[in-house]
Amino acid sequence: MSDLIRRDEAGLPADFLQKLSSGIAESRATTIIAGGGKPLLRLLKGGHWVFGQSNEEVQPGSRWVVNIRSLAHGYICWVEGQLRGEVLTSMTTQKPPRPADIDGVPFQELRTFDLKCIDGDDAGTEVLHKVNSISGIRAVDGLLAAIFAQLAANPDYPCPVVRFGADWYPHKQYGRIDTPIYEVVGWSDMNGNLADQTQIALSPDAPAEPAAPARKRKAPLEAVANSVVAPVEPAPTTQMHVGQRRRPAAAR
Repeated sequence: MSDLIRRDEAGLPADFLQKLSSGIAESRATTIIAGGGKPLLRLLKGGHWVFGQSNEEVQPGSRWVVNIRSLAHGYICWVEGQLRGEVLTSMTTQKPPRPADIDGVPFQELRTFDLKCIDGDDAGTEVLHKVNSISGIRAVDGLLAAIFAQLAANPDYPCPVVRFGADWYPHKQYGRIDTPIYEVVGWSDMNGNLADQTQIALSPDAPAEPAAPARKRKAPLEAVANSVVAPVEPAPTTQMHVGQRRRPAAAR
């Protein structure tokens, strides 16, 4: 052992405990623990938006507010359909270095954020959205660009209110590739007030503002009950963007 390493009576380097304490504090402050008890929001094959283990279908036209405090970036690694590694930090801090490959499989870009439904049957529902597909990362990048512009134009209302949509394109090898759409339909402050002064339900006691007639809850989509965040698919030939319309049925 090198004589240059000074040790205390416990046999540890003299500054080890101080460095460890600082490292723990930094790690806890900058690391997002995935999941957080919230159900996962996912776009499934066929353009279906669902959330939770039972795959409850998102009500068409419902509005969801993005919690900008939860925006996180990092990397994820899938090996033969199994999640093998994930690292995330808040977007208020620098994105962490890309980890080393696992069994020769590289880590892919990952973006996550929380949302809360503000109207319709799902009002009050909180979800976690995790995106690592190429088209999904592209769509999230468009959403982040909208947030960036809003922070410069009207920082008092920094949280986008979105409606979900989907598009798709054919791929010779993988068949139909579904792509998410985040249509920004408004902006909220951090206390649940829309920019047009309409109160929305960001707290359990606040009433939900119905944007559409209530409907009977559809049965979960049993055929996709085991779906998780999809591994990365090949890049599309055309770029998706926030607010793009769904393709007509005849095109499918």
